[in-house]
Amino acid sequence: MKSIRRFSPSKVLLLAIAVIGVSAIPARAQTTTGTFSLAHKVLWANAVLPPGDYAFSLDTQSSPARISVRHLDGPMVAMILPQVISDDDFVGGSSLVLHQEGGESVVDTLRLKNIGIALQFVSPKAVPVAETAGLPPLAGSQSAK
Repeated sequence: MKSIRRFSPSKVLLLAIAVIGVSAIPARAQTTTGTFSLAHKVLWANAVLPPGDYAFSLDTQSSPARISVRHLDGPMVAMILPQVISDDDFVGGSSLVLHQEGGESVVDTLRLKNIGIALQFVSPKAVPVAETAGLPPLAGSQSAK
């Protein structure tokens, strides 16, 4: 009985909070991985992904969170930063949500059911021709007079 009395209610509460805090840190710091297949070319932020099989990993330890995409058993294709990360309690499995923009398929959202978040991505924007016309010529591309 003496050993039980040595622990005051405030010490027990402090110990419980510490245990909860320590157990929450590894869950937040985990890297989430997955795979997906594309039947046609897809634009994902500034990356162009040709048809094929891919693996991704979400690193939430770094700030901002980032997604690494690579060909299965191949090189890294892109490092992509989500525009918005939100909690998501959607029904169904994890999914890569696409939409059509200018005749191209574009990644809109990556929903990860296992960690309950949705990552939204900025749509790629083509640089207007009017903006590129005002750039000075490159040093190696000047015409000789």
